[in-house]
Amino acid sequence: METQQILTEEVLKRAEIFLQAPLQDQNILPTVLPLIMGAVIMELYFGKHKQEDLGWNTSVGNAVIWMTTGISLLMAESLSQPELYATYGLIGVGAFIAFMDFFHIWPSTVAFIVSSSAVVYTLAYTLVVIIKSGLTIDQTTFKAAAIFFIGTNVVFKIIQSFEKDADSDLSF
Repeated sequence: METQQILTEEVLKRAEIFLQAPLQDQNILPTVLPLIMGAVIMELYFGKHKQEDLGWNTSVGNAVIWMTTGISLLMAESLSQPELYATYGLIGVGAFIAFMDFFHIWPSTVAFIVSSSAVVYTLAYTLVVIIKSGLTIDQTTFKAAAIFFIGTNVVFKIIQSFEKDADSDLSF
C-alpha cells in the first residue's frame, strides 16, 4: 500500500514536470513553443468548426511534425542511448504514419485519429520535455506522460465544448 502511494506521488510529480518544463527551463522553449502553439490553434479550430473532419493533407502534415521535431532534437541535443532510440522512434513513427496517410493506405478513420493534432502535438511535446528536462525514461515517466496526455486532451475537449460552432452560424 505504501509503495503504491509513493509511486503515485512520484508519477504525479513527474506529470507536473510536463506542465512546468517550459517555465523552468527556457532552453526547451524553441522546440516546444511551435508544438504548444500548433496544438492550441488546431484544437481551437476544430472546436470552432465542429462539423469539419481532419483531412488527408492535414494528417500528412501532422505526421511530419513528429519527424521535424525528432530531427530538431537530433540536431540540437547530445542524446543518451534511450533518448536517441526514442528520438529515432519518433522520426520513424512520423515517417510511417506520413507514408500511410500520404498514400491513403489505411481507412480515413484510423488516419484521422492517429494523425490528429491532439495526438501528434501532445506526444511530440511529451518526448521533447522528457529529453530536454533530463527525465529518466522509466515506467514512472511513462505513467506520468500518460496522465499528462490524457489530462491535456481532456482540457482541450472541455475548451472545445465552450466554443460556439461556426458551422451552425454564419456570423463571426
